[in-house]
This record gives sequence, C-alpha cells and structure tokens, in this order.
Amino acid sequence: MYLFVIALLNLLNIVTVNGIPAWEGGRGTINSLVSGAGYIEALRAPRESDTKHLAIHERGATGSLSLSVNHKAPPLFYVNQGQLWQPVNETTIYRVNVVNTTHTAYPNANFPLKLVLGKKPEGVTGGVWRWSGTMLYYDNGPQTNGGLYYHCENFGNGLNGIYFFLKPSETPPGCYYFTMHSWVREYINNKAGGW
Repeated sequence: MYLFVIALLNLLNIVTVNGIPAWEGGRGTINSLVSGAGYIEALRAPRESDTKHLAIHERGATGSLSLSVNHKAPPLFYVNQGQLWQPVNETTIYRVNVVNTTHTAYPNANFPLKLVLGKKPEGVTGGVWRWSGTMLYYDNGPQTNGGLYYHCENFGNGLNGIYFFLKPSETPPGCYYFTMHSWVREYINNKAGGW
C-alpha cells in the first residue's frame, strides 16, 4: 500500500508539472511573448560598415528615438493594428508616437514629424504604420513618408532624433536620410513556405 501511494503521488506530480503553461523559447524572451517582433535596421546608400538600429538612448526609457550603432542586443519592435510598438518586458509595451515638431534654429528645414517612444498615445492621430516587404512606412490619409526617414541632431538636448515628412522635401541641414527594415516577417513568411 505504501508503494502504491508513493507511485500515485509521483504520477500526480508529473501531470501537474506538464499542465503548467510555458512560453516557447523560454519565459524570459520577449520574442516568445510577441510573435513577429524584431529589430529594425536603418539602411542608407552607400551601405555603411556600421550597422544601425532603431533604439532609445536608455533601455526601458521613453523619449526621442534614435539610431544605435553596432548594438549587440537592439530593442524589438512590431506593428499591430497600424501602430508601431516596442515590447520592453513581460508587463510593459511602449508605443511609438509621431509628434509634430518645429525648430526655430532651422525655420526653413521644416521638421514636421518626429518619432518619440511613450507610455500613452500623444501627437499626430490618424496615422498608420505598415510594412511593405521589409520596409517600414507611415501613412496619414493619402499622404505617406514613402519609407524615408532622417536622422538629425535634436536641437534641444544634443541627442539625435528621427524625423520624417509626409510630402517630398529636401534633406535638412545636419541630417542624413535612410530607410528602416526588419527581416522577421520575411523570415516567418519564407519559413512557412518551406524555406
């Protein structure tokens, strides 16, 4: 009888452990919590030797987005229902807001829109983020940025910022243009197709 009770308790322990849900890839990985999340790489012509990723100056912080050079663990981003998001951990996801800005230092440069990571919605409303292939676009009604972004000096605090226009414009002084790409969706689509 004693061996039967021990065997029954061991069987119940196995069933209980197998019944606990787990995230594929381990509980601590963000990518296991948000399917399709991946890093966003900035590309420009001619291609530079340094890899640049969309990032925030301090992990887990909010504020102006920028480009980080040769980042070993760049933050992940994903688009859901037309909004660009950054998962921070299991309980926190920040949104990428598009904020209308003006800079008196360069009044003719006309910096209309800036990317800012925030905890709540702010700035321009009605815009939609979308992927076309690997490239990230922002549309607001019939207007689009055409997938073109500018990395510029943030005149207020010395940090770099990311800006874009919804109409064709010249590259502002002190800025360079680039496009943003993520290969996660392409990998998932190719993998599903037998890649």
